[in-house]
Amino acid sequence: MEGTAILSDKRILFAGGSAWADPTEQHFLLDMLSASNVVIWANPFGPIAGSLLPRITNLKDGFTIYNPGVNYLPFSWLSDLNERRRLLQVNMYLLEKDFEPDLVWIDDPLAARFTRYYGKKGALTLYYAHQDLDKTASREERKQLAAAVDLILTPSPALYKKYREHTDRAFLLSGDDLMISSDSGTEAELEGEELSAELLEKAFLDALQKCFEEVSSILKNELSKKNK
Repeated sequence: MEGTAILSDKRILFAGGSAWADPTEQHFLLDMLSASNVVIWANPFGPIAGSLLPRITNLKDGFTIYNPGVNYLPFSWLSDLNERRRLLQVNMYLLEKDFEPDLVWIDDPLAARFTRYYGKKGALTLYYAHQDLDKTASREERKQLAAAVDLILTPSPALYKKYREHTDRAFLLSGDDLMISSDSGTEAELEGEELSAELLEKAFLDALQKCFEEVSSILKNELSKKNK
């Protein structure tokens, strides 16, 4: 990764709506960031059939999964209250760990409560706009979300365009949701041939590595500016 500004020695809290058990590219990106940073991934409240008590899983040095357990009120109209309770519970865990985030990462508009709280405490805050997770957000919700975070990252050109209406601190990542890019040469090379699992995996890993380098460089630059 010569020439790439890799983020290091930061405390990162993921407090979005994604559970660790439901992988997206964010899982890979935060796992890669944990090689040189300390990452805590805070799951949403668990389902009724799940564990009643909080669980802590140390995946490896520098990466911890915090599961708050079953603690939510199962009504959609109480989702905002649930997120307030989740913020309180995660905060209590972080206080026990003496963990003050430098960066707070979310992927769910409801989790903007985390970015507002930690943004006031000096953390850099970001929203990762994922096509599957953001598709139900309204224009007004996107406007409010853009105001609640320092920056927005997305691999989706469509979402990038929507968020640029509300902020100039939106960044379009390479890969278009980490699918095989038409300008990568891969499609031309494989035209008329069946895509093997190995080639698909290589294309994904290449796109992921490029995305990771972009994300790391953006975050390092933004944290540097915030700390001036």
